[in-house]
Amino acid sequence: MNLIHTLTRKAALAIGVATILSLPLNSQAADGWLVDFEKAKVQAAKEGKSILMEFTGSDWCPPCKALAKGVLTQEVFKTEAPKNFVLLKLDNPNDKSKQTPEEIEQYKVLSKQYAVQGVPTIFLTDAKGKPYWQTVGYSGDPADKYVANLNAQLATLAKRDAAFAKAEKAKGTEKAKHLAEGLSLVSNELALNTYSDEVAEIIKLDADNKAGLKAKFEGLKNSVEFKSELEAAMRSGGADPKGVLAAIDKLIDEKKPTGEALQEALFYKGSIYFRDDKAKAKAALLEAQKLAPNSETGQRINGILDRFFKEE
Repeated sequence: MNLIHTLTRKAALAIGVATILSLPLNSQAADGWLVDFEKAKVQAAKEGKSILMEFTGSDWCPPCKALAKGVLTQEVFKTEAPKNFVLLKLDNPNDKSKQTPEEIEQYKVLSKQYAVQGVPTIFLTDAKGKPYWQTVGYSGDPADKYVANLNAQLATLAKRDAAFAKAEKAKGTEKAKHLAEGLSLVSNELALNTYSDEVAEIIKLDADNKAGLKAKFEGLKNSVEFKSELEAAMRSGGADPKGVLAAIDKLIDEKKPTGEALQEALFYKGSIYFRDDKAKAKAALLEAQKLAPNSETGQRINGILDRFFKEE
């Protein structure tokens, strides 16, 4: 996977979710994995389990194949994982001849809803499909260690539920703080795209911004909306890198983003420059890093600079 595809983060879209989730799918894949999101939620609720969602490209993605071989097909995984998780496979193979049109469309919808950046991506969610943990790629851990780590994440769910339980008993800004505590366990983008009701309630409860939560979450909402516009601008630039860069610059000039939103735009520019002009790529990434060094993108930039520009 080239760098631009690795770096690109797509803003999630909710449009079409309700429609696609109502369509009939084959419910069962091989080895006990479901392929129907709605049926996975029903089963998880009935059995009191979480859902393990795997976004994969089974026939073309080397890390996906390695994860399948090293973990998902191993006996310890097949025996232990289903004790706590309903397994849901969301596949995007090159050869789609064995998939229904609904299954193919479901992948498109859910990968956007969950802001999937690359495959393999594993999400652990509650029975309603709200995530509390995710991991991208495959570290090479043996199956027993991998399963133990999955089981350990149930403690994260317990922390989220404890925070939400406190919120149920609180009012006003105190309730908002507990809700925000629960959302702090997932990424900002996931919080905005999969916990929209909680986010809206936080903003409403802290209407005067005394706790600083209204400004924080409205800022995050604006950032995600800008990212969506940024994606559209990049598409409008076509396949020509100069056209894409021009479209990004035009959007920055029109919207005048700040903070993490501007950081994201500069991050995209750096990834595009990386193809042909490493000096400009580094300059764009350094400028982006300064805007929000502790953000998710800021942390990702640190890794990129260490990996590709360490000797410069």
